[in-house]
Amino acid sequence: MIPTISVIMPVYNAEKYLVESIESILNQSLKNFEFIIINDGSKDKSLGIIKKYAKKDKRIILLNNSRNLGLQKTLNKGLEVARGKYVARMDADDISLPKRLEIQFNYMEDHLEIFLVGSSAIVIDGNGNRLGIFKKFNNSSRIKKKLRKVNCIVHPSVMFRNNQIAYREKFKTSEDYDLYLRIISSGKKITNLSDPLLMYRITSGSFVSTMPNQSFYFNKAKEFYKQRLKEGRDEYNNLTPPRKINKISNKDLERNSTSTLIFIKLLDSSGKEIRREIKKYLKFNGIDLRIILYYLISFLPKRTVSFLQRI
Repeated sequence: MIPTISVIMPVYNAEKYLVESIESILNQSLKNFEFIIINDGSKDKSLGIIKKYAKKDKRIILLNNSRNLGLQKTLNKGLEVARGKYVARMDADDISLPKRLEIQFNYMEDHLEIFLVGSSAIVIDGNGNRLGIFKKFNNSSRIKKKLRKVNCIVHPSVMFRNNQIAYREKFKTSEDYDLYLRIISSGKKITNLSDPLLMYRITSGSFVSTMPNQSFYFNKAKEFYKQRLKEGRDEYNNLTPPRKINKISNKDLERNSTSTLIFIKLLDSSGKEIRREIKKYLKFNGIDLRIILYYLISFLPKRTVSFLQRI
C-alpha cells in the first residue's frame, strides 16, 4: 500500500529522547504512513534503538549515514525516498500529539490552495515540563507578510505536499526559513493551525547548535527572497559560508536562552511569574530594552498579548 504520509525524522545522538519521539509517531490515530528515520552517524545508542523499532513495525524505513552529513543533506536523503502524498517533519527530541497527522492530513485535503501547514506547539524542557507555548494563527496572507521579516513556522510541526522540493544544503542553519521563502516566492501558500499538535523540546543544546552564524544565513535567506521577487532568480550558487565562525560566550548563550523562554511564557504563565523572572534577568544582565518591553506586556490581558503576536 502506498503511504498517505511520509514522516521524515533525522537522528543524531538522540538516545535520551528517541524512544518517546518514535512512539509518538507510531501511535498516531492516522495509521497509513511510512516513517523514514535517518541516523546521521550517531555515536550513541540511537542506531540500536531505531533498529529495534524497525524490526517490530514495517512502516519504519531506516537509512543510515556512515558518517555525519549534517541536517540539510540528511533531510534531503529522506525526501528522495519519500513516497507519500504528503511529507511531515519530525525531530528526534520532540513529541507529536496523537492526532497530529490526522488533523494536518484532513486540513490539507480540504484546503487544496495550501502547500505547507505548520501548527502551534507546546514548549517543554529536557524533563518534559511545560515551559510555555508557541501560539500560531491560521491566516496565509498574514503569515506571508510576517515571513518576510521573521520565521513564524515551527519546523518539526510542518506537513507539506510531496512535490519535488528540497532543502538547500549550503544553508548550515535557517534552511527551513529559506525553504518557506522559496515556497511563497513561487506563489504557493503557507499557513499554521492554531491548535498545538507538537510538544517542542528546548534545552541549552538547542541554542548552542543554532546560534553560531545563524544571523548570516537568516539574512541570506531574506536577501535571496528579495532577489527572486525582483529578478526571478537568486545568487544561491555563489553563496559561500563566512570564513570566521562566531563564537558564543556562555554569558551570551544564557542571556539568549533566558530571554527566549521569557517570550515563550508570555502567553502561558501568570504576569506575576513572568515579572519575577524578568527582574532576575535584569539583575544579572543589566538593561535590555526587549526584556523591559516584555515586562510591560506582562500586565496586559492574555487575549491582547495573543493579538500583538499576530501583528
